[in-house]
Amino acid sequence: MIPTRESPATDSNILLTKTDAGAAPSNLAWFRAGRRRRGIVLLGGTSLADFRLRFAQSGLRDDLSPSYWSLCGLLVDTEGKFLSVPLQPADVSTVARDNAVQECSLTDFDDPEGWPNIAVLSFTREPEAVVRQARLLGRRRSIIDLPELVLAWLGYAWAVGAAGNPLQAGHGIPSAAYVEAAHALAGVELTPGLSSASSCPEAIWQAVKWWHDYYRETAEVTGGPKSQTIVPRGRYLVRQRSAQLSPPDGPPSTDPRRPGRRAKRGTTRART
Repeated sequence: MIPTRESPATDSNILLTKTDAGAAPSNLAWFRAGRRRRGIVLLGGTSLADFRLRFAQSGLRDDLSPSYWSLCGLLVDTEGKFLSVPLQPADVSTVARDNAVQECSLTDFDDPEGWPNIAVLSFTREPEAVVRQARLLGRRRSIIDLPELVLAWLGYAWAVGAAGNPLQAGHGIPSAAYVEAAHALAGVELTPGLSSASSCPEAIWQAVKWWHDYYRETAEVTGGPKSQTIVPRGRYLVRQRSAQLSPPDGPPSTDPRRPGRRAKRGTTRART
């Protein structure tokens, strides 16, 4: 099991709003329809690698079901561009130079069949400060070695040798470790429920959903209305509650960030 701390809250965060899929034919349309367009974006995919990542986080959930999420990033504008650390970058030659950090766009994650789950969350009243630290991390591998995490998770995603779940060894999912490190450098704690370095999208999700009392008390202690930390809030759309695989229709996409076209014949439920 992954070491965690349980929140004392008995009710989930009322500032986290569930939205309906009916008015959101695509992820970009859903994003543009919301007022909150800065902060953290969470995404849950249906490729084999995404399924493996979602399943790996099940130890953080009471029911041991796979997480809704497989990727996260920091929004850098209101049009859907965000900084992240994809497991399979478009150009592997940039990994060492940029500490595996890439600027992505929601246009590449627009397909609701390939990316059925999406959320936008905020933990601070100064998201620009977090983005500045995130850009710094792209040049400072000495602070956090993201390529090392990428290699560990690729080994797990591809079932290489005896590679086990990296979270159990304290190796966070790269995109979440990156987002958490940027917040930490800006003075914001992102995953109070973790008692290890196993940062992952599910831990961020649990923080916004169940640790609202902790953040409220932290904000009061560190300056009240002037505190940079706020009670986390956000909106989300979960179209696929149980992790499933969508087989590609034809040859795979040339862009590793895109799962490719999805078959119209339906999805395949993987056995867990």
